[in-house]
Amino acid sequence: MKAIGNTPLVRLKHLTGPDSAEIWVKWEGANPTGSMKDRMALSMIEGAEQRGDLKPGGKVVEYTGGSTGSSLAMVCATRGYQAHFVSSNAFSEEKLQTMRVYGAEVEIIHAEGGILTANVIDRTIARARELAAEPGVFWTDQVNNMDNKRGYHGMAREILAGLDGPVDEFVMAVGGGGCISGNAEVLKAHNPDTRITGLEPYYVRNLSGGDTSGTHQLEGIGLSFLPKILRRDLIDGVVPVKDEDAIGTARMLARQEGLLGGITSGANIWAAMQRAKALGPGKRVVTVVIDTGLRYLNSGLYP
Repeated sequence: MKAIGNTPLVRLKHLTGPDSAEIWVKWEGANPTGSMKDRMALSMIEGAEQRGDLKPGGKVVEYTGGSTGSSLAMVCATRGYQAHFVSSNAFSEEKLQTMRVYGAEVEIIHAEGGILTANVIDRTIARARELAAEPGVFWTDQVNNMDNKRGYHGMAREILAGLDGPVDEFVMAVGGGGCISGNAEVLKAHNPDTRITGLEPYYVRNLSGGDTSGTHQLEGIGLSFLPKILRRDLIDGVVPVKDEDAIGTARMLARQEGLLGGITSGANIWAAMQRAKALGPGKRVVTVVIDTGLRYLNSGLYP
């Protein structure tokens, strides 16, 4: 598992103008499964092993859009655990297939028309809870598992080590809450003036307390509730992002910067661009390309 982490930190050259702050990107597609979720998967499994919650030959259960499941399946494969994940046809087929390739059993909760809603996520959670009641099962329960956010402390330390100067703002989509919270804990401890900005789907505003009944295409975020591990107290502002802005920015990121990411990574970059314009020259914004865009080649994201 030494291949997890120490991913590239890249400065955007073409999506920022002279009146904008610098934008630096952690490219997490360089992790073994092509996703930042490798960090939290390893952290949650190791934590469970240390506490004795996960025994040799045990089964790991989780609900997942596919990134967490792929990462958990990879870690389980290296340690001899069974894996059973609950997902949906609303997520990319590449993600679902990746989980299966690593040996996981994947149970699908149907989403009408393949459209992601908070209700679909709620149903996957309910099914995972049922599976967790079976003997010999460990439910990683990512949104309530403190090892999730601890898995991202290393990312923040890598960011600080890779930059010559302060991080003025960190921008990150809020899904399970682990990445933004883990980074915020380390970045704020290093410099209390670092601003932490979360982003959410424009039509599912759980973070800002708005309507959560809408639909969106931003995979992995837009839950109907605030995760237990989310450090809402460390978030200084929230940016809502429309699907079309995320999609357009993901395409520009590939064509103008040579970085291939998914739709939620596009949302991160779009929000970072807005914040960079607001901060202006001489400042530095950091965000994350969550996973490799190779997972989305058949999703319609890239025409």
